Amino acid sequence: MCLEQELTEYLIRLAECRIDTATWQNWWNLHSKEVRQIIGSGDFTFLNCVPSSFGPDTYMVKCQKGAERYLKKRAVAFRHCTLYEEGADRERKLYYEELEQRRKQEEEESRRQYEQRKRVRQVLLAYRIPEEHMAKPGLRTLPADAGDVELIELLIEWTEFLAQERYREALELFLTDENAELKWTPKLLESAVYGYGCPGYTREEAAEEFGSADYKVTSLLDCPDKEEIITGIDISSDYEWMGRDDIAVIHYGNVPLNGKGSDLTAIFFVRRLCGGELTLAFVDLHVL
Repeated sequence: MCLEQELTEYLIRLAECRIDTATWQNWWNLHSKEVRQIIGSGDFTFLNCVPSSFGPDTYMVKCQKGAERYLKKRAVAFRHCTLYEEGADRERKLYYEELEQRRKQEEEESRRQYEQRKRVRQVLLAYRIPEEHMAKPGLRTLPADAGDVELIELLIEWTEFLAQERYREALELFLTDENAELKWTPKLLESAVYGYGCPGYTREEAAEEFGSADYKVTSLLDCPDKEEIITGIDISSDYEWMGRDDIAVIHYGNVPLNGKGSDLTAIFFVRRLCGGELTLAFVDLHVL
């Protein structure tokens, strides 16, 4: 039997749902290169289907359609069967049920983590910055075993310096990441605040471009949204773009502007110093 006859026989079996997935795939993998040489590119494209994420029957439905297209063009008789289609319907239903179940599980896990963070960080709602910290700015460091609460205390201090428009002191609290897209200066940081995450504009340019340049960072601890903001600060260690000495990335979202949480997000690395202590490295301030 020549290959073209064998192909026709296999395609009739496909159209009539008389061949299983493994048998068809094995035959196709073995002969597809030869088949490509004897049939048109359009016919080949319809037969050369990729596996479906739904399951084998969904894949076989696609192959069946390619088979029927080829057979009809050549006036080859066959009897259409719906077994693959019925199986594909079950696969899609199961797929979306499992997808919904995973979504609910992820949602529940996110809620659990949020509530856990909320409990741990509750102590920060009563935190007050030591007067000497505001009077004597400079690089802040923490012990190597510092946790989320201690890290967020640093962010509260940083926010307070911005609220007092002490941009130089705010930058001096931490390192600035040497690989950051921008080389941050006090003037640039100030423009990122009044420009709502768009640094580099003068106040006049920002007002003309965005309609306002009146944005101002305000105290986090005096903000009515402080519990939500503090709980929502994300500290994660699974980012590929961290540096060699970085152990986590902080996304400080909802930075308070004009007395309430905003869309502004500050990004920091948690960086280990050569002596084992920790500090933060400022990366960016922008609207996500």
